[in-house]
Amino acid sequence: MVPQRVETGNGPKGDKGFMKKMASPKKTFWQFILFLLLSIITTVVDLGTFALFNYVLFVGLKSQPFQWFLFDYSLVNGGLGSFLSFLCSFLISQTFNFFIQRKVTFGATNRMVYSAMMYAAMVIGVLFFQLWIPTLMRDPLAHWVGESWADFLVKNVNMTISFLIQFPMNKWVIMRHKKSAVEPH
Repeated sequence: MVPQRVETGNGPKGDKGFMKKMASPKKTFWQFILFLLLSIITTVVDLGTFALFNYVLFVGLKSQPFQWFLFDYSLVNGGLGSFLSFLCSFLISQTFNFFIQRKVTFGATNRMVYSAMMYAAMVIGVLFFQLWIPTLMRDPLAHWVGESWADFLVKNVNMTISFLIQFPMNKWVIMRHKKSAVEPH
């Protein structure tokens, strides 16, 4: 005797359809928590590379002003050294973040090339803000808390903005699952 499906009144799929709908918000919540935890690791990479670049490798370039487009890294904004520090640390941390979030948090099964191209487009958009925000905030903050703390605070504002943009973009646009031709039962 073959067991018969019992309709529960929750739609044509019975309990499975209802459970899928209920699991989706929970899955998103736990992905957000995992994204947050892995972003802490990315933050350590970002801050570590920023400190290395800003306070060791590019310190000699801070006395050279840099201006291009909206990016005004005059001497009070840290000069070329700060620009390169923000740029390089962000690019390194985002490369790290792409690989760790793609598989661990979202378990993406879509094409890697598609994900990488979409992620790169998002990162370029976020990078624009990451490089522009210091030119607006660093000098006023430096007057209140000193240059080193101003750099650190601006970096944290940048990382927060990046985090708020990246979770929804990664979850619903970039790191998706391939849709299978036949839905499993």
